[in-house]
Amino acid sequence: MKFGTTLRKSVYAPWKDKYIDYDKLKKLLKDNEDDDSWTADDESAFVDELANVQLEKVHNFITDISQKLRDRTSACEKKLEPLAIGIQDDKENKDSQPEGASADAGDATRKPEPSQQEREKLLKEVLSELDNITKETKELEAFSRINFTAVIKATKKHDKIRGTSYRLRPFIDARIASHPLHTEDASPLLYRLSALYSFVRQSLEGKSKEALSFDESNAVGEDFTSYKFWVHMDNLFEVKTVILRRLPVLVYNPQTSKVAEGTQRDPTITSIYFDNPNFSLYTDKVNGKPDAASLRLRWYGHLNEKPEIVFEKKVIKEGDAAEEVRFPIKAKYVQSFLEDHYHMEKSIEKMEYRPNKDQKKLDNFKKAVTDIQGFIKEQKLQPMVRANYTRTAFQIPGDDRVRISLDTNLALIREDALDLDRPCRDPDDWHRRDIDNAQMEFPFKAIKKGEIHKFPYALLEIKVKGMKKYEWIEDLMHSHLVKESPRFSKFVHGVAKLFEDNVNTFPFWHQRGGQRH
Repeated sequence: MKFGTTLRKSVYAPWKDKYIDYDKLKKLLKDNEDDDSWTADDESAFVDELANVQLEKVHNFITDISQKLRDRTSACEKKLEPLAIGIQDDKENKDSQPEGASADAGDATRKPEPSQQEREKLLKEVLSELDNITKETKELEAFSRINFTAVIKATKKHDKIRGTSYRLRPFIDARIASHPLHTEDASPLLYRLSALYSFVRQSLEGKSKEALSFDESNAVGEDFTSYKFWVHMDNLFEVKTVILRRLPVLVYNPQTSKVAEGTQRDPTITSIYFDNPNFSLYTDKVNGKPDAASLRLRWYGHLNEKPEIVFEKKVIKEGDAAEEVRFPIKAKYVQSFLEDHYHMEKSIEKMEYRPNKDQKKLDNFKKAVTDIQGFIKEQKLQPMVRANYTRTAFQIPGDDRVRISLDTNLALIREDALDLDRPCRDPDDWHRRDIDNAQMEFPFKAIKKGEIHKFPYALLEIKVKGMKKYEWIEDLMHSHLVKESPRFSKFVHGVAKLFEDNVNTFPFWHQRGGQRH
């Protein structure tokens, strides 16, 4: 589908006049006319329209709506204050009431607590407004992404047909950096909305006053919270030393993917990500579609070392939680599994006849096999992108309260067979043998330039269990050493960089993920 059609189908009617005028930009490019007709005035008119009119319009609108959403959320919090204050006053009165004192003492200056009917009406009004705010927040996210993509597409079209003397992309990248076309990190707003939803729903369900609070800290349980960052290579050593003062390096055995004893080099990890020729999985993931799924094969080290290979399917749920299904598979069975000729019968048979058969484990294995094989068939999936990187893991053995990983030397490589005349991978095989048979390693000098993207930063991920704050982690996360990138995905970045002409939506980090700053 052409991008212009995608843009028209994506328009949210109330904001229809606020979108990038992509058709106008195409007309200004005169893409149906000869190069000889393109003048300096034409160049100036196009750049001015794109950078100073269209980009400015969208940036200002996003800034305005973002502030209005925050203000509306604050208004909801204010409306609920009488209920929350009543709860707090009840608690304080119980704790501080002098023995024998009247229960009504001091109440003269306090507003009467709302009746049950007034309380319920207020809660329902706030719940309705929260639904509206949440809906508009999602619309703004989609609006931001499609307009960001429109700017990138228009810039690329210019550089392709009019860029012989002047490439516009570096200028536009800098312009976007100073006039972002994405909502600022929405997490603080989402946490506020989550806390408000929790308070309102519990109140409507008749929970006791003692159980109620719309403190944000109560909206999250004992699950892990993940934080993702980019680390400039100039800061890598310092980041490592900060972590090593608190956590030891965790060493893995490449054959089992489990913790090993002793010292050895950090493992190289390879992931092969799947998608179909329409890049449906990529599009769903970038657009934040509910239950967006991804599929990969992953192993440590080189294939000739016969490492454990794992099929992994991940489904993103509401609130960025994830559900995963996985199972191990031998390299020799992967292709027949993809072709639906092999259904892991040998592994299932071995598990069936073990002396101490674990029926639950067997059932989960069968379910994972059926789920992943059905997913491949339904979505017509095939290997598309290889991610190869070196991982350093930090964790106190047996203590999972803080887990940190640092990925370096990330190379994203085309693994597709889309071009039948010149496929990167043999269409009848599941992986690139030119890479694996030769045991290629970073920097993959033998790979053609258009088939590889070398990510110029290290990737830091910090996982913290529960709500406890660690001062040294807070200091690191807010330091100049790292740049937060909360939604970064190797799969998404690989597709965006290697298949830019095949997709009609890009992640917000796209314009700053190709070169070091």
